[in-house]
Amino acid sequence: MYVRPFLSMRALLLTGAAIAAVPAAMAQDQATVPVLSTSGTATDDDIDYADEIVVTAPRIAGQLDTDIAAEAELDEAAIASYGASSIEELLTALEPITRSGRGRGSGRPVILVNGRRIGGFGAVRNLPPEAIAKVEIFPEEVALQYGYAATDRVVNFVLKPDFKQVSVEGEAGVPTQGGQFKSELEPAVVAIGQNGRFNLNGGWEHQTMLLERERDLGDTGRSLLPASDTYIIDGTIVRNLDKVTDLSASLRFDQTDSLSLLGPGAGGVSDPLRRDSRTQNWTGSASANGMLGAWRWSVTGNYADSDQRIFTERLSGGRDRFDSSQQSFGGNANISGSVIEGWAGPIRASITGAYTGLRYDSRADRGGVITTSDLARDTPSVFGSLTVPILDPDYDVGKIGRISLTLNGQVENPSDFAALKSWGATLNWGLTDNLSLLASFNRDEAAPSVTQLGAAPLVTDNVTYYDFRTGQTVQIQTTTGGNPFLLAEQRRDVKLGLNWSPPMVEGLSLSINYNSNRSDDTSNSFPLLTPEIEAAFPDRATRVGGVLVALDQRPVNFDRATNSQIRWGINFGRSFGQSQAGPGAGRFGGGRPAGGAERRRQPAQGDAPPPPDGQAAKPAGSGDAPAAAPARPRGPGGGFRGGRGGPGGMFGGPQGGRWQLSLYHTIKLTDRVLIRPGVPELDLLNGSATGNGGGSNRNLVELDGGVFYKGIGARVSAKYDSGSRVVGGANGDLTFHDLATFNLRFFVDFNQKPELTKALPILKGSRLRLSVDNLFDAQRKVTDASGVVPLTYAPGYIDPLGRYIELEWRKAF
Repeated sequence: MYVRPFLSMRALLLTGAAIAAVPAAMAQDQATVPVLSTSGTATDDDIDYADEIVVTAPRIAGQLDTDIAAEAELDEAAIASYGASSIEELLTALEPITRSGRGRGSGRPVILVNGRRIGGFGAVRNLPPEAIAKVEIFPEEVALQYGYAATDRVVNFVLKPDFKQVSVEGEAGVPTQGGQFKSELEPAVVAIGQNGRFNLNGGWEHQTMLLERERDLGDTGRSLLPASDTYIIDGTIVRNLDKVTDLSASLRFDQTDSLSLLGPGAGGVSDPLRRDSRTQNWTGSASANGMLGAWRWSVTGNYADSDQRIFTERLSGGRDRFDSSQQSFGGNANISGSVIEGWAGPIRASITGAYTGLRYDSRADRGGVITTSDLARDTPSVFGSLTVPILDPDYDVGKIGRISLTLNGQVENPSDFAALKSWGATLNWGLTDNLSLLASFNRDEAAPSVTQLGAAPLVTDNVTYYDFRTGQTVQIQTTTGGNPFLLAEQRRDVKLGLNWSPPMVEGLSLSINYNSNRSDDTSNSFPLLTPEIEAAFPDRATRVGGVLVALDQRPVNFDRATNSQIRWGINFGRSFGQSQAGPGAGRFGGGRPAGGAERRRQPAQGDAPPPPDGQAAKPAGSGDAPAAAPARPRGPGGGFRGGRGGPGGMFGGPQGGRWQLSLYHTIKLTDRVLIRPGVPELDLLNGSATGNGGGSNRNLVELDGGVFYKGIGARVSAKYDSGSRVVGGANGDLTFHDLATFNLRFFVDFNQKPELTKALPILKGSRLRLSVDNLFDAQRKVTDASGVVPLTYAPGYIDPLGRYIELEWRKAF
């Protein structure tokens, strides 16, 4: 079903308004809950700052110590309101907030645990959200302080000091149009304690095949989605050697077997061509963290092995075989801390030495013609950053807020390329406790991947493709693989950002970022074969009598790509109906200050080490240290912030309620590509395209909101983009219409429903969740100048699943 743009945008806004209104109605009769100041005891006017030491804010053990403000924070109850079953699911739900606007990076944020680097994502992937005390989300520039490039945002998970759980989760789902069934079973055990943590997970995922005829695309003997079975087992162990040193190791194995149908074989539709594949992955990582005097150090190592085997039946008989194996490995060592006390605070440095290695080999056997590749790359690198405070009123330096400058540089030396150099600078200005500005510039170089350079060619028959020259949908032969003539990419990025938590509106934070990127000699998959692209790469397309029959889709270099955009958004959340208040209780806005727990005017003694996993910081006056003075709030706030919550159901949080709403709008200002000199520049916002999905969408709106009250939760996520058009072709312009999609999630934590668990004891410790993805079954509508939908862009090809309903039951013991 195609949803018209006006109705979609209107529905998007009305949905957000409805979410904001629900908790207000629910809380109308609730008593007003007093909210303490950040210190929990006194306000700024009550404190005498004549002493040498000024305490700025109490922090949960494991929070980041940085001068850059968090853009969002979630406490236990806010985390519970997402209804996620793992950190991986939670990150997916938080994607509108954690997505980088830089246009760089892997897409997944930099992950820290208790303020420390980890060996890899596998170390936390399957931890249950109820094991998390707090989530902090920081802008990309914070990554520099932990030895990473500033291309992805930083997410810090603060774990609870004592947590144990054994759980089993089962899921089943179907698209409402039928044709496929998915199921999943996941047992898990996790234990966090004073000596460390341990978690072990297993999984089996099964899905049936979805055929073209089940989406009214004709009986062609082709599958839209393969049948597959995936088996997973992974585990992580962390051991605390002392209060500041820990060791960790994780290991994961997964195997996926899949079957696809590629169209009529020698016997016709009843004898379709088959493609069988098996992929096996081993992934392992290890890390160690500790303190060396006043410096924090970490060492990590990782190894991954991925093997793939593909058998493809040929129309002329026989089978093609493709085998590939890739091993990646490496390690790095990072040390960070205060170098010297500067005029406005400690000057801090972070230095990382790293090595990565990659081995890739493949063998393609097509009709007895064998092609092999044997690729390798070794890359040593050194990365460093230096943060220099420039102004700070606490040090009697300046009266216009706190300003710091971070400089970073990196040198890499790939074995198959010349040395690559990168450098950048970031200026952070905290004007007030609630308002901060940030500006950064980065210039770096990047080499193509080894598979982009040298992967063996893989030929696939009967691929459905839209030919712009003729305006027809045709079946062609495609060739994929590597291109050894690719060049290194040169990149320049500029970012300006603002974060503001209005003090007059509790729980509200706003952010706006401007990004401008330029890249020379970019490595790309072969673009959509528009007339402009075919003119630039005439040797890539094969035609017989003017009809497209084959296309070489191996990667190419674009001469230049430039783009700029503005991304702004709001996070607004509040608690209601709390039975009692505590430090930070009932707070989503306002905020923990940036810059750590205390600031000292005497020479710095180095960063205080965070406690190891499973250990909480002792409260002031508990015996090991003198009680701290009342806190002085400072630093810009932001996000949906809160305290640690209180006791509640299995899935965290007090018995009261939470509501939250986030809305982000990305506006692309420019997006241009120059394929090669002498060819007209492509304007992706005004009629050009490089991919099958059309040009660039000028507007993208993302909405996420939810309410959680007495064990019952509901969430909605929505996305709207403004579409694009591609000029030219035999049938005129191709229009990619606007699209809005909505996902709903309802869940019940039965531990907060004692009347039900008493009647049905089996429900104790369990949660039931119902998810509906693509609620209105919306697919992007693509039409040519006459209003006809080309077969390639039929809804069944664009989104084979459509509306999808899934039921999940999870029980903990």
